[in-house]
Amino acid sequence: MKQSLNLKLLSLVVAVGMSMFLFTVGSSAAIQYVTTGKHLPEDTVIASVNVSEKSREEAVQLLSEKAQEWKDNHSIVVKMDGKELTVDAEMIQFDVESTVEQAMDATIRDLQVAVNESYVTDLKTYMNDSLAKEFSQEQFIETVKRDAAQLLDSSLDYVAYDFVKGNTASLYESIGDQTVVVPKKTSMVRVVKLFDGEELEDGAVFSFNRLLNSDGVYDEVSLDVLASAIYGASVEAGMIIQERHISHRLPEYVEIGLEANVDLNQGQDLKVYNPFTGDYHLSVNVEGGNVDVQWIGYPTTSDFHVQLLNREEISPKTIIQYSSLVNRGTFNLLQEGEKGEVVSVYRIDRSVSDGVQEFISEDYYPPVARVEEHPSGSEGSSAENSGSDTGTNSSNSEDEKNSTEEDVSGGNSSKSKSLQKNEDGIWEVVPDGESK
Repeated sequence: MKQSLNLKLLSLVVAVGMSMFLFTVGSSAAIQYVTTGKHLPEDTVIASVNVSEKSREEAVQLLSEKAQEWKDNHSIVVKMDGKELTVDAEMIQFDVESTVEQAMDATIRDLQVAVNESYVTDLKTYMNDSLAKEFSQEQFIETVKRDAAQLLDSSLDYVAYDFVKGNTASLYESIGDQTVVVPKKTSMVRVVKLFDGEELEDGAVFSFNRLLNSDGVYDEVSLDVLASAIYGASVEAGMIIQERHISHRLPEYVEIGLEANVDLNQGQDLKVYNPFTGDYHLSVNVEGGNVDVQWIGYPTTSDFHVQLLNREEISPKTIIQYSSLVNRGTFNLLQEGEKGEVVSVYRIDRSVSDGVQEFISEDYYPPVARVEEHPSGSEGSSAENSGSDTGTNSSNSEDEKNSTEEDVSGGNSSKSKSLQKNEDGIWEVVPDGESK
């Protein structure tokens, strides 16, 4: 009987103790719920911000700070027509309270974002008419909202042409054009098939030789003609020339300053870098004895023009050789001289009021010396052998030839000429009967 009483008493004590414990815990939870509201579940992450087990107020404060920090340190950049526009970050509004409330009651944990459409409307005023007409404002806004909701550790960069409606090709234009005369008996059929339609992506490099097969057999003239046309179109388009070569002699089919020479075996390539935000492709067309090359893609706001400055002709020197086979009082013309040329190539953007000249290259084509053969044993020959500083000497035991280089020009084998010393002590070729 006594034992039963003790058991009842013990049970009563345990029951009272448990009641007090539960009352204490329940009261604390109730007070916390009343003062701060319920907490977010474990592993709750909103826009890369961990708000696990935080109260509504704590989560709102933390997210607000992170959102404002993102707006203060990041920008929204829209690229179009060769320029970049920075949009005020106030275009984006973060609804942090709605975001936390939603995360409390549902599994959706995306940061709620709103976009002020007036900023987008203002943005369209900087576009050309064709782009503004095709620009999808709704698609752009939804993309910005989605990207901003992630609070990425980078600015939001966009290309306006990525948001055009319908067929983007309708906005394509030629940004660079060059026409080159095709020499007679030169076929351009094969190179047109190789290069027409070739794509050049944003930030990529076009390599002429990359499209050629090292084991292939090509018409070298057709390659150089096309390379020159592509080079000229690229300079006019505003692209950056990374590699380019020219010939020793200027070909007749191209204007000075616009030639490009390629040689696959020698590793001489034409490389062009695309600095624009859009992709471009080559259009190669042969018609009426000319090959026309254009870079086709989204238009730019630039208006590039090529300028050829400081163009100068370089007179050839005359090389005089001496031979016992030439009769006195005459000379033989072995090689007609050709003038050389040098020119500086610049590019200027006329769309800019104070457009600065951009240096592209200095092209130099050396002159071809005139070569004359004169009789040996003349006074001029003796003078040359005695040490004239206007040239160099050489001899040949078979025909007793001596050669020297003089800064003289004119004369031919049909008119008798001779060497005479002028007032400065320099030997020159003059017609018979005249004196210096």
